Amino acid sequence: MKNKKIVSLAALLIASLTAAQAQFTPGNLVVLRDGTGSGALSSAGTAIFLDQYTTIGGFVNSLAIPTTGSSALVDSGTAASEGQLSLSAGNQYLVFAGYNTSAGTAGVAGSTTIPRGVGTVDANGNYSLAATTTTFYNGNNIRGGTSDGSGNFWGAGAAATGGTVYLGGGTPSQIVFSNSLAIQDIGGNLFFSTAKGTPGIFEFTGTPTSGPVAPTLLFATGANPSDFTFNPNMTIAYVANTASGANGGISRYNYSGGVWSFAYTLDSGTAMNAVVADFSGAQPVLYATTESGTSLVEITDAGSGTTSGATVLDTAGSNEAFRGLEFVPQVVPEPTSYALVGLGLATLLGFRKRNRS
Repeated sequence: MKNKKIVSLAALLIASLTAAQAQFTPGNLVVLRDGTGSGALSSAGTAIFLDQYTTIGGFVNSLAIPTTGSSALVDSGTAASEGQLSLSAGNQYLVFAGYNTSAGTAGVAGSTTIPRGVGTVDANGNYSLAATTTTFYNGNNIRGGTSDGSGNFWGAGAAATGGTVYLGGGTPSQIVFSNSLAIQDIGGNLFFSTAKGTPGIFEFTGTPTSGPVAPTLLFATGANPSDFTFNPNMTIAYVANTASGANGGISRYNYSGGVWSFAYTLDSGTAMNAVVADFSGAQPVLYATTESGTSLVEITDAGSGTTSGATVLDTAGSNEAFRGLEFVPQVVPEPTSYALVGLGLATLLGFRKRNRS
């Protein structure tokens, strides 16, 4: 019984240290928001914020990304395709892309001299400008990024000078000359969406660090895909559609017999930008941001007969826009935390021995 008490106390020590350090709460959502609300959004460099929400729409806190200095990262305020969020492999970091310049810098997406960059934020709220390039995405948009969690990074953006580009840990290299929107590292393979050529979701086997490499079309989607998400077994996929009216909403695809097939579309009347899904219950619960940037919404997938539309969880403020969306990153305790736990255990054991002597 005494050993069980010691184990329980150790667990409490770890939990308390983790809670004290964490910027984010497990299970919550993070929305990438562009704009401070103080001035109209424009094509100039715009401040980025990572806003944390509960899954019922309760605002928790906001993390501001630097807008000045060597680690600054901003978006173009009027480019709805920018600001995509992903989780690194292992879910340790939020990953996003932007322009390594100060807020207010005019025409950032059209600049051929402003560096493009990929930023990361861990569960403790620590931000890092992880990789930059002055070679790729010149004169056009960089939209998103991803990472293997081990020092390698990839960007997604306009095809003219970019597409899918390897940006970290070695020499930057164009992996594929293809317009890309959202990009993710899932299970050690890279996936990206594109609305050009053959619109759809594509996959690279592995995580290539030099190119060109030919991707495989996982499934075609129609003309307007954006962000996407898969269930853990990779048998269900949801794709956000940026068109309004009947071509909008979130489309579901099922994998069976070695083939991905379109199933149905949820809330087809609304243009959607980013999407994530909670597959823990009997029915998947989807969270999305609208293409207009105005709303964070929730949809429960009750099957092809689902008739209810999206429930609005929160609305962006005036002169602000919601862009990318993800679940919060996982907490990985620092080595010093483990040392403190070890010290606490040693103290507990010593106290127990003294009591028995």
